Amino acid sequence: MAIQFNLLPDVKLEFDRQLKAKRFVYTVSFLASAVVLAIFVISFLSVNVLQKKLLDNANNDINNYSQKLKSIPNLDKVLTIQNQLNSLPNLHQQKHYASRLFGYLPQITPANINIGRLTISTVNSTIDIQGTSDKVETINKFVDTLKFTSYTVGSDQNTKKLAFSNVLLTKIDRDDKGASYTVDATFDPALFSGSQGVTLVVPQETTTRSVINTPDASSPLFNGQTETQSESQKQGGQ
Repeated sequence: MAIQFNLLPDVKLEFDRQLKAKRFVYTVSFLASAVVLAIFVISFLSVNVLQKKLLDNANNDINNYSQKLKSIPNLDKVLTIQNQLNSLPNLHQQKHYASRLFGYLPQITPANINIGRLTISTVNSTIDIQGTSDKVETINKFVDTLKFTSYTVGSDQNTKKLAFSNVLLTKIDRDDKGASYTVDATFDPALFSGSQGVTLVVPQETTTRSVINTPDASSPLFNGQTETQSESQKQGGQ
């Protein structure tokens, strides 16, 4: 007895499954192509139409506003003056307050030191002091006061910096009536800066003129000579 199997239904089913898979692939590919095409069209329109339109409008606005600005009389002069006015605050803060020197000197000068000539350079931050004193020890005290004087900025009392550096007694002469001196030093530019307030901190063991009097017109602080009196008389006699 012979047995036969009909395989046609299974083949038909497999064919149908493959046909569905093929249709699914075609559908996904078509949708992907449509999305890519839509993105390309949108990008093309944005670059060649919308962006070009925006750039043209911006150029037109620039030209219009430029014409309006050019029509304003003396515009260049107005802008130049405005720039100069804007720079004034910075220039004001950068300028040096040399008048502070008259407040500093009584604080750092011992009682028996007289100043005959004082030269200060805000460019090199140097100071040169010449004058007379009653004795050499007082001059040494003056030099030590300069070396150890510090300062604070504003309300910050915790941070102290040296006010003077490279303090040198470059010349000293003495006779039976007194002594003359020349002191050179470098000062911190912050002492005369207009952008911040400065307070000197002078060694307490030194008695300075700030305790005795103020440097007014009658004060002996500025009555010193650049050399001792006896030397002047000797030179005059020669």
